[in-house]
Amino acid sequence: MRRVGAAHRRFAMLLTLAACVVTGCSGAPGDGSAADHAELRGGSIAKNHDLSGGEFTVASKEFTEQKILGKITLYALRAAGARTSDQTGLSGSTIVRKALNSGEVDMYWEYAGTGWTQFLGHDKPVDGEQEQFRATARQDEERNEIAWLGPARFGNQYAIARASDAPGPAGEVDRISELKGLSQRHPEEMTLCGASEFLDRELRSVQRTYGMEIPATQVTQNAFALNFVNVAKGSPCRFAEVFTTDARLESLDLRVLEDDKGHFTTELAGLTMRTETLDKHPELAGLADRIGDKLTKKTMIKLNGMVDLRGQTPDEAALHFLRSNGFIGG
Repeated sequence: MRRVGAAHRRFAMLLTLAACVVTGCSGAPGDGSAADHAELRGGSIAKNHDLSGGEFTVASKEFTEQKILGKITLYALRAAGARTSDQTGLSGSTIVRKALNSGEVDMYWEYAGTGWTQFLGHDKPVDGEQEQFRATARQDEERNEIAWLGPARFGNQYAIARASDAPGPAGEVDRISELKGLSQRHPEEMTLCGASEFLDRELRSVQRTYGMEIPATQVTQNAFALNFVNVAKGSPCRFAEVFTTDARLESLDLRVLEDDKGHFTTELAGLTMRTETLDKHPELAGLADRIGDKLTKKTMIKLNGMVDLRGQTPDEAALHFLRSNGFIGG
C-alpha cells in the first residue's frame, strides 16, 4: 500500500497539473524566458554557423515536447544570425504539415512514424527506428519535396498507461493484449482517455492489432495533459494515451502497459522543411545535426519535466538546453 506521504504528494501534483491545463503555468523566478543578443551570440552556434540574412518561421504542434523543440530551433536560428517568427503551438499534425507545405511556416520537428503513416499513407511501419527514419525521409523528399534533417537521438512513442495502484481488475493489466480479456469480463473497467489526434489516428488500428473493442461511450476525448491527471485518479478513465518521453509517467506513478505485439513504433524526431528552404540555406543541415545529436531521450524527459512538473516555460527549457550544451552563452 502506498504511504500517506506519497499519496499526498501525488494529489498535490494532480492539482498542479490540472491548474496548468486550465490556466497555463508561469515561469520560475530567476530563470528568464528570453535571451539577449549577446547571450545568443556567445556560444558555439554563432561561432560555427552563419545564417545572417535568413528569415524563418518556426512552427510546432501544441504539446509540451513540440513547443520545446520549436523554441530550441527559434533560439538556435537567432544565435546563428537569422531573423525568426514564432508559430509554435499549432493544433495537430495535419494543420502544421499543411502550413509547411503551403509555405506559411518554414520548419518544424516531426516524428518519422507520423510522416510514414499519416503523410505518406503506409499501413505498416518499417522495422528499426533508423531504418524508419531513412525510409520516411527518402520518400517524403521524392514525393513531396520535404527534407528531414537530423534525426534527434530520441524517439517519441505512443503508449497506453494506467495508475500503478489502480484498484480492481484494471490494476491487474500489465500488457495491452490483456485489455481484450478485461473488456470481456469487466467491460465497465475498459475506459480510455485520449487526445483527438490519438483517437483519430491510432485507436482503431490498435484495437484491430489486439482484437479488442472499446465502446465509444467509454472513450473520453480530452486535452493531452488531462490524460495523465484523469488516469492517475482513475476517473473518467482507467487507461490513457501517453508519450514515453513524458516526465509525468514517473511523477504520477503511472505504469506503461507492455506493447506485446509491437503495435507502437519508436518515432525518431527530425527537423522537417521544404527542400527549397534547405537548398537556399544548406547551413541548416549542420545546425540540425548538432542539435539533434544532443537531444537524447533522457534529455527530452528532463526538458519536458521542467515545463510539466516545475511550471517553467518552453522558452526556459529551450534556453536551458542551449546553454548547458554551450550552444549559446550564459
